[in-house]
Amino acid sequence: MWSKGQTLVELVVVVTVIVMVIVALTFATIASLRNSQFAKNQAQATKLAQEGIERVRLGRDRNQPIISAGGLGDVTSWDGDSINPESSIWNYQIEGRCGDTSVTPPIFCYLNIDDQGVLHYLVASSTFPSSSAESIPPSPAKSLFSRAVILSDDAATFNSGKTVTVVVRWTDFSGEHESRLKTILRNTKNP
Repeated sequence: MWSKGQTLVELVVVVTVIVMVIVALTFATIASLRNSQFAKNQAQATKLAQEGIERVRLGRDRNQPIISAGGLGDVTSWDGDSINPESSIWNYQIEGRCGDTSVTPPIFCYLNIDDQGVLHYLVASSTFPSSSAESIPPSPAKSLFSRAVILSDDAATFNSGKTVTVVVRWTDFSGEHESRLKTILRNTKNP
């Protein structure tokens, strides 16, 4: 009848099943690690975007300079300066100039923000500035990210509110990603 012991066919089937289980576990582990790394990067990017919004708010509250080199007209700071109060960003309508969202692709005012809340104009462009974006203070965890601030407004409310969008981008194993946070800052001197 049946011979005792395992045949070669049975042994091959067992080895194949074991290999398939090991391969499945390996792919599941790799996918889990990638998802974990993506979640970590997403959380870090969101933190950096929040930090950017807080820096802009701090700059508004302290009336920090806006260094625009003509990109934002004659704007020098949030509330202007004692010599030229008209140089306030609240007197300047961004929309229709470098904040034109009516065209495709839209033109944005890209700026970076330093630790003190000083805005530095980078470029008016429809594409995110790659090499010009703020280099976030170097550390192994942050070297992956670039951040830019976008200012915009509309004709009806440009002197009372500015929309601030902070975009943080990074590239990993699955491509380019971004975290984008938006807030509206109100003119606290003239609400």
